[in-house]
Amino acid sequence: MKIYCLMDNEAAEGFACEHGLSLWIEARGKCLLFDAGESGAFAENAQRLGIDLGRADAAVLSHGHYDHSGGMERFFELNSRAKLYLRRGAAEQHWSLSTGKPRYIGISEALAGSGRLAELEGDCELFPGFRLFGSTGTQLLPGANSVLLGPDCSTPDAFGHEQSLILEEDGRLVLIAGCSHRGIVNILERCTQLAGRAPELVIGGFHLAIPGTRDVDAPLVEAVAARLLASPGTRCLTGHCTGEGSYLLLKQLMGGRIGRLRAGEAVEL
Repeated sequence: MKIYCLMDNEAAEGFACEHGLSLWIEARGKCLLFDAGESGAFAENAQRLGIDLGRADAAVLSHGHYDHSGGMERFFELNSRAKLYLRRGAAEQHWSLSTGKPRYIGISEALAGSGRLAELEGDCELFPGFRLFGSTGTQLLPGANSVLLGPDCSTPDAFGHEQSLILEEDGRLVLIAGCSHRGIVNILERCTQLAGRAPELVIGGFHLAIPGTRDVDAPLVEAVAARLLASPGTRCLTGHCTGEGSYLLLKQLMGGRIGRLRAGEAVEL
């Protein structure tokens, strides 16, 4: 199993970065694109890594925000056959009040009307060893969710359209999360319940950044760190929406149990 980071807020030397997330996964003889960043720049990073996006058997959208969906139109140009699997509600309109005024943050009309979307009603085994699932837990939810709204631009988004991915190959278990709007602790607990054991690796954003500030919600971060440390044998690689200050506090609390995964970097199990 090998997982490449094609896009993140930070990048290794020679690679592009932006506010977004994209991962390329190779496991069990399948290739999967998980999210596509904010723009088509993820595809340039893929090319630098020698990755042919035309080989993807499928693509997955973790949730209906632009910083994960924006590059999917470029992906469709490079891959004529793979479907994009998203959860019901992800293609609806989504809004943010982070700047004080409503700002559209959903997927583009072109992507919604592409004819390449496969909408899922709930959890799904995409391929053997690739399981998509949602979370309904309410523990330690990101405070930033309070400024993220649903289709009516007034009701807080409950993020029923968010999904994560469990990967299993040769006895190895990995959890892939997009932004963890449903709370990384809840997502990790559901993963453990579904798989019957804790994952050895968690990759993704934890959405602990506070929009528009460098502030850190220390009590929340400390509680999240404690719960992650309580998951036996689990190591985390994070970035994107976790936030610099929050990451540094997590690192201080978790030591070698947490690290970064930047654009242009990969992990192999």
